[in-house]
Amino acid sequence: MATIDESREELIAKTAASQRISGERAEILNSGLAANLEMPHPVFIERGAGGYVYDADENEYIDTSVGFGLHMLGHVHPEIEEAIEKRTRLGWMFGIHSTSQMKLANLLHEGSPCAERVVFCNTGSEATMYAFRAARGFSGRDKIALFDGFYHGAHDYGMWMTDPSSSRKAPDVLPMGHGIPGALKDLTLLLPYRNRAAFDLIREHKDELALVFVEGVQSSNPQNNLGGFLGELREVCRECGVLFGIDEVITGFRVAYGGAQERFGVQPDIATYGKVVGGGLPVGAITGRADVMEVFTGLGANRGVFSGGTFSGNPLTMEAGAAALGHLKAHPEIYVDLEAKGARLADSVNGFCEENQIPAQMKQVGSMFHMFFQNGEINSMRDVVSLGSAAEKGFYLHCLNRGVLVPGTQRAFLCAAHSEADVDKLIEVFCGSLKDLQSEGLF
Repeated sequence: MATIDESREELIAKTAASQRISGERAEILNSGLAANLEMPHPVFIERGAGGYVYDADENEYIDTSVGFGLHMLGHVHPEIEEAIEKRTRLGWMFGIHSTSQMKLANLLHEGSPCAERVVFCNTGSEATMYAFRAARGFSGRDKIALFDGFYHGAHDYGMWMTDPSSSRKAPDVLPMGHGIPGALKDLTLLLPYRNRAAFDLIREHKDELALVFVEGVQSSNPQNNLGGFLGELREVCRECGVLFGIDEVITGFRVAYGGAQERFGVQPDIATYGKVVGGGLPVGAITGRADVMEVFTGLGANRGVFSGGTFSGNPLTMEAGAAALGHLKAHPEIYVDLEAKGARLADSVNGFCEENQIPAQMKQVGSMFHMFFQNGEINSMRDVVSLGSAAEKGFYLHCLNRGVLVPGTQRAFLCAAHSEADVDKLIEVFCGSLKDLQSEGLF
C-alpha cells in the first residue's frame, strides 16, 4: 500500500530532470496544452517505443495516451518510420501539391463510408472548422447544432461548454474561457446528448441549422450503445433537410477501420478526421458527399468556401498516414485484438470495483477507455459529478508513479503494440491504485 503523499515523494525523487525542465520552461514557454497542465506531476517525454514512453530521467511508462490516440500502431512503427525516411530524401515540403497525396486520399476514400471526396488540412481542429464553414456555405444557414459534453477542437466556434444551471432537455452554452466572442453564442444550438429531446430541438430550429454535428464516440464519455441514437439522429436530420456530420477525429480508423460510421452502421453527409490518419504527424481531413464537398473547389464554385494552409497535404504526413492506414487495412485482426483487450481491461477493473465496493467505473469502446469516480449510470456528461475529486487526482498520481502514463485529459487508449502482459500490468496498477485510495479513506 502507498499513500498519495508517498507516491508524490517517490515521483519527485525519480524525476529530477523533468522538474528542472519544468522550471526552465516556466521562464519562457507557456504550457498551453491542457493535457499537460492537468498532469498529476510534470514529466517530459524523451522518446517512445511501441506501447511505451520514456521521460527525461529514463523512467519507463506504459503509454495510454499514445499521442492522444493517434499512434494506433504504437510509437516508431517500422513501416511508418521507413515511409518518412524515404520521403525526407526527396524533400519534405513544397507548398504545391505533391505526388504523395493520392495514396492517403484513396485510402480515406475507401475507408470512410461517406467519403465521396476528400480535403486535407493540418489538425482535427482545422477539419471541424472547415466542416462548419462548408455546411454554412452549402446550406446558406449559419447555426450549428452540437451536443453537450462535446469537444470539436480549439477554434472559436467549438469553444463552448454546457451551462450546468440550464435545463437537461434544452441546455445552454457558456464560453470555454475568455476570448470567445459573445456574438458567436447565437450561432450555436446545444443539444442534450443521448436524449430524445434533441430531435425536437432539431425540428424546431431546422430552418436555421446548417449542420448537426456529433462525435462518433464522445471521448469524454465513451458509450458502446450508440447505434440507435445515431441512426435516429441521421433520420431526423434527413427529415428536416439539415446536414448531418460525424466528428471522426478520434474514432476514425480507431473504433473500427471505417470508424464510428462502420461500428454503428450510420452514414453522415460530412465527416472529419485527424489523429490516426496522419500516422503520427499533423493531419486533418474532411470527407463527405460530393455535392457538399464541391464547395471546396474554389471561390468560383457554387457557394464556394475558402480553404488553405501551407502545410495542408504535406508529403511527410501523406506518406506516414498512407503507411499507417495501409498497415491497418492489411491487418484487420488488429481491431479484433484491441476489442478483446479493451473489454478485458474494463471488465477486470469494473469487476474489481464491484467486488470491493469502490465507487468507480471504467467506460470503454474498443481501444478507448475513461475512468469515472462514481457509481450509477452515466448517460451524458451532465451525470458526471466526480471531476477533480481527491480520489481522481490521487488515482492518476499513483498510476504515474507505478509506471502507467494516463494523459491529463484522462481519455486513454490502447494501441496495437500493447501486449497481453501490458494489459495485465494496467489491470494490476489500476486496481492497486484504487485499493490504496480506498484504504486512505478517499472514497
